[in-house]
Amino acid sequence: MKHHYLWAFSVCFLLFLVCGCDDTSQTPVIKQKVIEFDRIGGTKVNTVFLRKNPWFFHTLVVYEKDPSATTFNKVREKELTKDEMEITTTEDGDKVIHYDWITFCISKDTRTITVTAEENKTGQPRSIYFFAWSIVWGPSFTVNQKE
Repeated sequence: MKHHYLWAFSVCFLLFLVCGCDDTSQTPVIKQKVIEFDRIGGTKVNTVFLRKNPWFFHTLVVYEKDPSATTFNKVREKELTKDEMEITTTEDGDKVIHYDWITFCISKDTRTITVTAEENKTGQPRSIYFFAWSIVWGPSFTVNQKE
């Protein structure tokens, strides 16, 4: 008899977990998870497939070569603060985020993100992660530029 109560409790608990989970099928999806630029730079557009849940820009994460790093690939990641980025809004309602060598322009309807990379004169490859939030995750992606 004790086993029946344990079984019933387990089934109820599993049903509670399944019903309590968020519906992630309505999360926006980014078309390109990685955008590559050559040394010259340029402009590329990334498309966001919107669903029910809206998304919001959170921050940029810069990946820099660091010879003193203890990690295997000698890369250090640095999450930028709002003060380290220049964030503006155009008259059309587009949001523009600029940092050092790269600019992201998020359309007012949040369906496109235009990425502009300046020419790379550093002699080192560059990489940055565009981090966005939604209910669970947002349309985040990485931009790489060759040296």
